[in-house]
Amino acid sequence: MKFTLAALSLLLSPSAAIAQHDEPPAQVMVLGTFHFTGGGQDYLNPEVDDYLAPARQAEIEAVVERLAEFNPTRIVVELDPEAEDRFNALYDAYRRGEHTLTVNERQQIGMRLAARLGHERLYAADYSSGMDFDAMMAAGQANGQDRLMARMDELRAAIEAEDARLNRPEISVTERLIAANAPDFLELHNIYLTLAQLGSVEDPAGAREMTNWWGRNLQIFAQISWIAEPGERVLVIYGSGHKFLFDQFIQDAVEMEWVDALDYLED
Repeated sequence: MKFTLAALSLLLSPSAAIAQHDEPPAQVMVLGTFHFTGGGQDYLNPEVDDYLAPARQAEIEAVVERLAEFNPTRIVVELDPEAEDRFNALYDAYRRGEHTLTVNERQQIGMRLAARLGHERLYAADYSSGMDFDAMMAAGQANGQDRLMARMDELRAAIEAEDARLNRPEISVTERLIAANAPDFLELHNIYLTLAQLGSVEDPAGAREMTNWWGRNLQIFAQISWIAEPGERVLVIYGSGHKFLFDQFIQDAVEMEWVDALDYLED
């Protein structure tokens, strides 16, 4: 089958795309979170407060109350899909009063909110893809890319200082989540484009690793899309480092309607 340029243009035109989708788009909101446990496999893994302490538990309840205003019909958490059944078995036990929520955002926010709304299950989305920071840093040093390396050092120091500020006892969970979903924080995603420049024609280490990063997020977006069926209101609870790309993908997808988490987190 042959397509003329004019036929392809018609197929891809906005009016043609709209005509093919009569069902209401899924509303999708991405809640960028920090990891309640602190540690993990991120580039930076800051120390965090005790989120099982009574004061923090009250703050988490306040967050859940705000998110409940969105009234999601499906909740997605950062978890390998292969672990979804085990996770939901714990959720069932929690609803029966036989499981105490552990200190992670999947359970503290995800399970707590799902139970409040009477959901029968939660949904998992993730895709494994490594990121070799050592290879990128070595490529930058080998190619004398001092300006890019200095920017990496400056950014790391700034992030560590901001994490220390946000982890103070007087900063509530709501305030920290607002910061993690604010435009100023999301703009920091441009560091990945700085990383992409590390290397050379012979060894494009940065571009190679960033291809993995963009690809991982696209794979996760596809999983979210399979959950976000027409008419559903979907809350995605995910590490804030992913939010910039998730938001971009959702905003550009004609099958979805993006919802700003700040509309519910802020007063």
